[in-house]
Amino acid sequence: MKAATALVNEIREELRNIDDQLRAHPYPGAIERGEVTLEGLKAFPGHQHHVALSDLRSMAMMLQRFADTPFRDFWSGVLQGELAAPGGIAAMGQKLGMTGDDLDRYEVTAEGFAYATQMAWAAANASAAEIACALLINFPAWGFNCGRMARALRDRYGFGPEPTAFLDAFAALPSFEDTAVAIVQDGLDRGVAPRAIHRTTRLFQAYEKMFWDTMLALGAQKAGR
Repeated sequence: MKAATALVNEIREELRNIDDQLRAHPYPGAIERGEVTLEGLKAFPGHQHHVALSDLRSMAMMLQRFADTPFRDFWSGVLQGELAAPGGIAAMGQKLGMTGDDLDRYEVTAEGFAYATQMAWAAANASAAEIACALLINFPAWGFNCGRMARALRDRYGFGPEPTAFLDAFAALPSFEDTAVAIVQDGLDRGVAPRAIHRTTRLFQAYEKMFWDTMLALGAQKAGR
């Protein structure tokens, strides 16, 4: 799997700058300092409620598309992990005074929903290699920020373990590098173009940053700045 390992490392290096920006994003920092109001925090579960429901359908499509490959268990695991998300988001929303109806009625922004749109596009159009590489490089930065946010919500806003369960699950996500690299190698062997893997991964990271940028903007608005 030398070719896949080299490609993944190359893409990581290419996207190191945006990964660094994600891990140092000012939104979790603002929460750590208690600068986002409770009203401002509602943007996160409000958006994630709709993102998670969309991602569930996307990941179900991935499993359907790739179930006949040797990596079926990986795609099944991705879907199973996402199944717990709506309940965790609901618990976070409830802590902020949001009912299930509030979450359903929450109007997402285009920028805050762009990541889910990319996930849906990838589920329908991208190869398994593209998606596996994108998730491999994207999830650690997402999980890192989820961990920062969970700790800050407990320390600054009095959240307990149930309202931060959604965040904690992603923060503790185990590495799946070996499987992802194997899927990338399988794709390369089948003729998937390295540039396609580069492009899909780059877009996932760009839309990830767009999401956090949106949370910061909405949180700042609610805080009156």
